[in-house]
Amino acid sequence: MNLALRIVIDIFIVGGCFFALAGAVGIVRMPDTFSRMQSSTNITTLGVLLTLIGALLYCIFVWGSWGSAAKVIVIGILTILANPVGGHTMARAAYRIGIRPERELVIDDLADPEACVEPGSDAVAADECPAKAEQGGEEA
Repeated sequence: MNLALRIVIDIFIVGGCFFALAGAVGIVRMPDTFSRMQSSTNITTLGVLLTLIGALLYCIFVWGSWGSAAKVIVIGILTILANPVGGHTMARAAYRIGIRPERELVIDDLADPEACVEPGSDAVAADECPAKAEQGGEEA
């Protein structure tokens, strides 16, 4: 194997490990729930993708295994799709149970009572939506 290729692969893998570690440290050091979720989704996604690029190069050029390379590509696509959706879902759930950021939000779309109405439902009870609970559970 070419030494330059091995160095490039190692740089991707070490870079991915660095960003994954930085995401883990960010989860511990960030002040509130929403900052922790940002650290856990954005930074660790980059770390996983850099590691997967290194693994993809290793599968193609060292092993010569296109089947393993295809698996690495599928894992990368699933990571790109699942991490942001999971982070958004957790942030929305945290907001809906009453957890708020330390600083006041400039734009707060979920404070609108209509933001808590799920598609296909007529109304949402006051205990399910913090915005409706603040309004006394009145219908909009």
